Amino acid sequence: MEVSEIFAVCHVNDVAKRRAVGYVLARINEEGKTVPFPIIIVRHQGKYYAYVNRCPHQNSRLDFEPKSFFDPTQRFLLCGKHGAQFDIPTGVCNDGPCVGAELEKVALVIDQEEVCIAGVQIAEEDGLDREEKDLYPEVVITSD
Repeated sequence: MEVSEIFAVCHVNDVAKRRAVGYVLARINEEGKTVPFPIIIVRHQGKYYAYVNRCPHQNSRLDFEPKSFFDPTQRFLLCGKHGAQFDIPTGVCNDGPCVGAELEKVALVIDQEEVCIAGVQIAEEDGLDREEKDLYPEVVITSD
């Protein structure tokens, strides 16, 4: 995979084994505007995965309750609003109202123990006022 620019989101140890962490970043959209960009970084079976934190069923966030991303068995990502269940490595819904739909993947690169995202134009100074900022970890975006 050719990567032109990557952005460090967190250290590899910030996402514990078999856990997921939500981050709210900001990206530049097609119109050049800065918009919220909520993502989930998941560590599962020794690998890291990232998805946009948006269920394809009704575009709601997966974590209906803050920091709650898994089904009770912790084997699947779960939309807390309508119960859609997603395979962690593929992001494909295997149970619930949107079977067959997929979470939007975010390209990840592990760079010297930093979990970085790629392929997204990130706003380094977002200036967004968000209520959820206190519920999710702070992220300092630095380009490589």
